Amino acid sequence: MLIVAAVATFAAVIGCVMWPAGSNRTLTAAEPARPSTDVVALRTEAMPYCGVAMQVQKPWRIPDYRKALDQIAADGADTVSLVVDSRQENGSSTRIFMDLRTTPTADQMADLIAHAKSLKLRVVLMPIVLLENPRNGEWRGTIKPDVWEDWWEAYRNMVLHYAKLAQKTGVDVLVIGSELVSTEKFSQEWGETIRGVRANFKGLITYSANWDHYTSIPFWNQLDLIGMNSYYKLGENRDVNVEEIVRRWHDIQKDLFAFEHKTGKPLLLLEAGWASLTNAAHEPWDYTQTILPVDTELQRKLYDGFFKAWWGQPQCGGFMLWEWPLVDGGPEDKGYTPKGKPAERVMKEWMSKPRWTVKP
Repeated sequence: MLIVAAVATFAAVIGCVMWPAGSNRTLTAAEPARPSTDVVALRTEAMPYCGVAMQVQKPWRIPDYRKALDQIAADGADTVSLVVDSRQENGSSTRIFMDLRTTPTADQMADLIAHAKSLKLRVVLMPIVLLENPRNGEWRGTIKPDVWEDWWEAYRNMVLHYAKLAQKTGVDVLVIGSELVSTEKFSQEWGETIRGVRANFKGLITYSANWDHYTSIPFWNQLDLIGMNSYYKLGENRDVNVEEIVRRWHDIQKDLFAFEHKTGKPLLLLEAGWASLTNAAHEPWDYTQTILPVDTELQRKLYDGFFKAWWGQPQCGGFMLWEWPLVDGGPEDKGYTPKGKPAERVMKEWMSKPRWTVKP
């Protein structure tokens, strides 16, 4: 422990905190960390969570993030998802680090969480892993560390750091991983991670799966909620109308709700959003085509269709709209934010409505 503390102190001095991989780890065959009776009751009483996600990547602007939380609350949200990143060099790296130039300290996060709570916002904390220098199209869903055991030890140390922070600050939901597709087959490692989290955090826990393969996660039975992003194709082009968007969502919901019923756990959409681009209906996941024209009207239709399809559904445990950055947004902004666009008016209108009872 003293060696680990010394490494962390040294890393903090040079601007990052590193979670080293240990060599004396032993996997056990303990029972999976399934939700307790108290947790099962807690998740149904608290839901739905109707909120907005905010990536916190500029620690020197904490006062601005506080103002952004004010705006989110003013628009009627009852929850905020705070997304923070740790990093690894590339897809084969085994060490995970926190760059203090882009990731807030524990004290800074505690400040934001306390401010959110003062605004009556529930808090979802979602730590993610980003690749510092990806090679040949790598991303966190394709990582393949040189030594998996070392990577898992480093990853687990990172998640436990946030689990302890979440417990200390009263976070409502902790997301223990996001879109880590290549790791999902390691059910024993995920089980050990979940047991460690439950030993340190008493709130709800989930994982954020990709919308295109959420049924293949082998450890849903150990979590409290089915978490996922939701970048489904909702139209053939920008001319799609709201009625078609709603119809497509209802078709998608048939499979989602059947799976939810099978697992017995509420569904939480951790990312629901559309960039203000002309490809947003048929390629909602591709925000990189900034050469395309801005299209806030299409974004408005997608927001309208989403709310009409999802609001009030008993099977819907909630959603986090992606996203609320520090930029101004506005009619010329091509990003995902609804801020200053017609989509924000749609969001405010629906967020002002009464919530519903969740029955997965």
